[in-house]
Amino acid sequence: MMSKNVSFNSMDLRPNIKVFMELSTDYKYCYQSQVIGRDIVNTAIEVEKMSLIVNKEWDDKGYESIRPETITIQLLANNKLQGNPVTIGVSEKWTWEFTDLAIRDELGNDILYSIKEIDVDKHYQVDQIQENNKITLINKFVKEEPNPEEEEEDNSINNDGDSEPTNNNDGNSNHSEEAHNDAKKETTENLPVVGQYSGFWLILVGAALLFGVVLLVKHKQERKK
Repeated sequence: MMSKNVSFNSMDLRPNIKVFMELSTDYKYCYQSQVIGRDIVNTAIEVEKMSLIVNKEWDDKGYESIRPETITIQLLANNKLQGNPVTIGVSEKWTWEFTDLAIRDELGNDILYSIKEIDVDKHYQVDQIQENNKITLINKFVKEEPNPEEEEEDNSINNDGDSEPTNNNDGNSNHSEEAHNDAKKETTENLPVVGQYSGFWLILVGAALLFGVVLLVKHKQERKK
């Protein structure tokens, strides 16, 4: 859009001309102004355009199975969001081309374009290489480094777990020994003592013989009388 304000000085027939120009935010056109006599001629000139190609590469040999199916990228112009995010994947051959991009802003300064990958998978880190109008995003697989504190905690848990079975084994061993001793004791009690009954019969026979001898002696004494 353009507005023009023309004023005249009563002492001078030459016009004092002020020109105000406003460029749309998409930088589609800029204006070239010329003063011809008392007229101002503003010529709309289309801003120079360019394309930006984005390629995605993967550095994850051996871990291809965990690659995300798609990625989302955002175009930035001088570190400011430009347009909406774009999702690309295998169907796009991991490539996208941004077209109709202005090379310079309304002040004639070069515009610096960059790409940001959104919601990067936790297993990857992104490196960005830019050559002219081509940006390559390299997703490199990163192995998770063990946390020393977590590793120490795991070892502590494992040690506690190892000690418990040992105690349990000792308990089982003592319990087994006690059960064995009880069974042995019960068996021993049920078994007859060696010579137990033979000694009993010997005593009984001895007592009977002694009783017989006593009767015999008494009978002899009675006959003598």
